[in-house]
Amino acid sequence: MKPYFILLLPPLFWAGNFIAGRAIADQASPVSLSFWRWALALIIIFPFIIKPILQQWSIIKRNLSVLLLLAILSVSAFNTLAYIGLQYTTATNGTLLNSFIPIFILIISSVFFNESINSRQIIGVIVSLLGVLIILTKLDSAVIRQLSFNKGDLWILVGSLDWAVYSIFLKRYRPADLSALSFLGSTMILGLLILLPIYLLNPFNEAGLLINQSSILTLLYIAIFPSIFAYLAWNYGVSKVGASISGQYIHLMPLFGALLAVIFLGEQIRLYHLLGGLSIGIGLWLSMQRKVSH
Repeated sequence: MKPYFILLLPPLFWAGNFIAGRAIADQASPVSLSFWRWALALIIIFPFIIKPILQQWSIIKRNLSVLLLLAILSVSAFNTLAYIGLQYTTATNGTLLNSFIPIFILIISSVFFNESINSRQIIGVIVSLLGVLIILTKLDSAVIRQLSFNKGDLWILVGSLDWAVYSIFLKRYRPADLSALSFLGSTMILGLLILLPIYLLNPFNEAGLLINQSSILTLLYIAIFPSIFAYLAWNYGVSKVGASISGQYIHLMPLFGALLAVIFLGEQIRLYHLLGGLSIGIGLWLSMQRKVSH
């Protein structure tokens, strides 16, 4: 049961990442925020990864092409796409569209990798998605009528597809003999090397990172929790239970977002929070039941 509990951490930290990214959207360009997020995360984790990387250097060189692909999908692309989207859309819409990740995973796994999808998994996805919709719409028909999609939503959707592909490739192609710290460290370094020329050249002539207390605290949060702890937990969970089951945990992001708002913003728990959380929990249970029973 350990990986099933550890997989609760990534959606919790990533929910905070979406809120933080939206909060300082006017203080940092998407590329600069993504670059400095990972640069700071690498500085923090460097003392812990340098020895494992050196010890497993031969494994890293042998699997360099795979690690580069995984680094581009996760470190370079996903967060940059998310931050671009958050320039134009709300964190609510961003969280909703991230709930398509499990659906993308199931579809891609079935179409391209012949992975079977049973009726329990399909029902679980639908029930979990219903819970997400309950939380995001607050059971208010006006919210449903006013929900619209703009170019920011499309960027978030592309990012969701990117993360689904990463999760599938992570399960199938990650070098089994590479430790968690070596894997995270090597993908961080490779991903930053891809982001560096884009950041320096600034092809879209965007403003850089505005340095103030708010941006520094935000960077510290997203560098430590969504970047380091969440990725370690996600990579571990996917390696143990697979991408299809792990993907269902993305549905917890809106629920955790609501809970964080209660804790830090003083908002109240409403009926739709309870109903949505219950629906998400039932959906997760349905999706995992067959695998857990084995």
